[in-house]
Amino acid sequence: MSKRIETLEQLDELLSPDYRFTLGWGSDKNALEKMSWHLIQSLPFDLNIILIGTREWKDDIDREGLYAVEQIDARYGSSFTIDNKELMDWLLSTPLENLAAYVACVVRRQEFNKISDYYDAAQDYYADYWNEWDDFLDKKMSSREFIIAMTKHVETVNSHIAEGKELGLTMDEIVLHDCTWGLLPNHFDPDMVTAARDILKEAMRRLPSRPYAWSELGKRNYAPQMLEYASDRLLEAEVDIDLHNSYTTEQGYLLDFFSRLYWREAATRPE
Repeated sequence: MSKRIETLEQLDELLSPDYRFTLGWGSDKNALEKMSWHLIQSLPFDLNIILIGTREWKDDIDREGLYAVEQIDARYGSSFTIDNKELMDWLLSTPLENLAAYVACVVRRQEFNKISDYYDAAQDYYADYWNEWDDFLDKKMSSREFIIAMTKHVETVNSHIAEGKELGLTMDEIVLHDCTWGLLPNHFDPDMVTAARDILKEAMRRLPSRPYAWSELGKRNYAPQMLEYASDRLLEAEVDIDLHNSYTTEQGYLLDFFSRLYWREAATRPE
């Protein structure tokens, strides 16, 4: 059975926590969320795409439907960022609050994707508040409360990055500075900034120069060796990451940072 959406009000109703509208397939829900902002800015909307994109799937998912979801992702993904002022103003003013919450959920995911897989401190900061979406669905948090909270979290990360860049730090130096804290700090410590710069400089110096050294074995040797160096350098700044005694978040962040640095640089140096 298919549901044809004719108005934004109908879509808002379908997305209500009371209605618990589910599509039975995660990517379709994602596509429906991504479609929402397009519906706001370009009426009349494409009923054929909506018809396919909001189908309640059975177990036998057909390829036509999967392709339609890919179309929707490609068409509607780029508008969902906190930099889209028109969108953010609409989120906080529209009476279609359920629809706004779903759109805000997409904004959150897009912003998370910007820092995922390379900025562990910010990634974990977002993860600490990931349950707020469930709080909206369980009616513990209103749509407007969810949107305001989401905006605050994204602005916290973005303003921290902006502060680092104003201090002349590169993105690598910002990420490494926060690795040494084991969390997303609320300021940049001068001693930690100096340590991060020294550690990054040494990390770049120690990267192997010969193609055969770019290997999983090379990474396994490189990252722990750099962790040793980082631990010693941080002790000079009176920061102890407790190396060789017990695991700490700082150790995990630093190991991931050095491993990613190794493979990122390897990709820019073809054999």
